[in-house]
Amino acid sequence: MSRNDLPENGPPANLLSSNPMSSNPMFENTGETVRYQGRMVKMSTMHWQGPDGERFDRDCVTHPGAVAVVPVLDDGSVVLVQQFRTPLCADMLELPAGIMDKPGETAIDAAARELLEETGYVAEELIELGVIHTAPGWSTEKITMFLGRGLRAEERAVDGIEEQYMSTVILGPDQFDVLMNAGELTDAKTVLGVLMVRART
Repeated sequence: MSRNDLPENGPPANLLSSNPMSSNPMFENTGETVRYQGRMVKMSTMHWQGPDGERFDRDCVTHPGAVAVVPVLDDGSVVLVQQFRTPLCADMLELPAGIMDKPGETAIDAAARELLEETGYVAEELIELGVIHTAPGWSTEKITMFLGRGLRAEERAVDGIEEQYMSTVILGPDQFDVLMNAGELTDAKTVLGVLMVRART
């Protein structure tokens, strides 16, 4: 099926379920060896048995899950944050986002919290856009994406050293596209989040 064959309202609901590659119960998880348990993630070697009985191992990072918000102002501009990312040793432009690390917190509550902490905005409306898996080859991390509308500026509730030195950047749609196409905006959840919002309009 090509892109041109899809109906206007998207692919049929059974497209993935009819794909024999969508799931395979013949792959059996036989255990794991934990290599490291940190504050946020667990790193393990997962032990598997394939359909033909062959045993194999795959390294996996278990992640608690995260949320991200696409905050859209009334004029269509998007509020991003510029923050230092230690693994890359560089500043990144990103959507406000964070892990779900508060006991009993729902995804929408976490989204509202992260939005206020990182940008100082409160959204009158938070609409769930869907879930993305950031690196399914080696991590369980999934991010629940939200659209934030009806933004109201308040005082930031800073939490953590990175947020102390974080700044907000407001980009219009054309500015966002220029940075993305120039390779200066490379954060995957940010690109996907904006595309998810555009797909709704």
